[in-house]
Amino acid sequence: MAACQLSRQGIDYIIVDKKEGPTKESRALVLHARTLEIYDQMGIANDALLLGNIVQKVQFIVGNKKVQKLKLNRLGEGLSPFHFLLILEQSKNEELLYQFLLKQKKDVLWNYEMVSIVQEEDQIHAVVRKGDETFEIEPDYVIAADGSKSPVRESMEIPFLGGTYENIFFIADTALHTDWDHEALTIYLSKQTFLGLFPMQGNNRFRVIGILPKEYQDENPKTFEEIIPFIQKQVTAKLNFSETSWFSIYRLHHRWIENFRDRRIFFAGDAAHIHSPAGGQGMNTGIQDAYNLAWKLAYTLNGNGSDKLLDTYNLERLPFARQLVQSTDKAFAMATSGNWYHKIFRLQVFPLLLPLLFKFKKYRLKTFKTVSQVGIKYISSELTVNRVMQVLTIKAGDRFPYLITEDGSNVYDFMQEPVFHAVVICLGEGRKLIDEMMELQKQLPTILKVIDLSKEKKMIEKFKIKKDTVILVRPDQYIGLITDEGVRVVGDYLIKLEATAKQEQTIKLPKVHE
Repeated sequence: MAACQLSRQGIDYIIVDKKEGPTKESRALVLHARTLEIYDQMGIANDALLLGNIVQKVQFIVGNKKVQKLKLNRLGEGLSPFHFLLILEQSKNEELLYQFLLKQKKDVLWNYEMVSIVQEEDQIHAVVRKGDETFEIEPDYVIAADGSKSPVRESMEIPFLGGTYENIFFIADTALHTDWDHEALTIYLSKQTFLGLFPMQGNNRFRVIGILPKEYQDENPKTFEEIIPFIQKQVTAKLNFSETSWFSIYRLHHRWIENFRDRRIFFAGDAAHIHSPAGGQGMNTGIQDAYNLAWKLAYTLNGNGSDKLLDTYNLERLPFARQLVQSTDKAFAMATSGNWYHKIFRLQVFPLLLPLLFKFKKYRLKTFKTVSQVGIKYISSELTVNRVMQVLTIKAGDRFPYLITEDGSNVYDFMQEPVFHAVVICLGEGRKLIDEMMELQKQLPTILKVIDLSKEKKMIEKFKIKKDTVILVRPDQYIGLITDEGVRVVGDYLIKLEATAKQEQTIKLPKVHE
């Protein structure tokens, strides 16, 4: 994702990956609305939808009793063009992004492995290896997206705070025959265990995740078939598994680093934070780390951003990562803990409470905002500036809300380019603010695009706009500035982002493409 975003901004880069190609195993599974919005900005959201499986509903089973079935396909309607949950395996996501890179005439250095990395004040010296040959790379910056056992993080002796869950977990992609609804995401709860059953593409194909039976806690089963008899002892319902294509066991951790930036090295995804799979947040969070960082790196390297701009990556993403670790911990404890109060809650209270809560639209929307990550805010960021006398329903730091304009267009269609978009609203007949903003665009053509939405009456009413207003939307579709004090405030905001001089990248490595 970082490379895709840098490609869109014309920034040179190298990806070093010791694998032979994109991941073959399915691994992470769920794609949420905010990630699909990013894909849509890149022009690949429709491809993702064709490759994936939209989950229509979720059902909860306690013992052998179907407790509740909740519809998911319209859960976030009105909040995002992608108001659902999409099952799209990590392997397919990687392939989708890799094809995007190839279309940009770029590639990945497969079968290359990092050997060493040294930081200096104005440059980094890295050595990578392919087979018996070693090569030097001297980039301005490095993004360590190298997983939970990050060699970059470990070589720099950066602590990975947190701990490890007690249980051992299994994961399997398999065929499943049961009396339960095969189109639903199923959560099975009992005193002894829990199972998550995620419908995948293909006839009766499911991702199954659960706790390894106690009989195997000290063992190392090689196949899913070995543990099926033990699972069926714990599950009172009839489950027939067959044709397993992938099986793995692992321990789950909840860890994070204290700063996502160390001078010229940035950490993203599992290299920066790991947590339980509750809510399917991991892959989405890593993608959005990279998305947040890449435009800031591009602006800095192109001379449109300062070093302080790069600091906002940690300021914005670290608090969310910490919050995510804590919230997924709580959810996972409820589903897996052997404590008596957790058992009572998940088996008796939760199945009755959830359908009651879901009757309230406010709760349904709040749940969607949280799980889909469209509700993430950067209110405390140094990039967030509110300069308005009005009391509006939106604030700087919010993701710009999803709206359908008067002509039926998706407002995000106006924000496809990786630049700042100035949404201008002029009330009455005067066009002074529009004219001044268009003049500013002429002065900053590479980073600013003006959008006149003065005729969008529904939007004006929804935001409660009473004065001529500019909403400055960042390249990542978050609101950086709201002002009703005129064009000067917008100009000052963009000037503060600017760097003193452009930086050139020096790369010493064989070219992937002629």
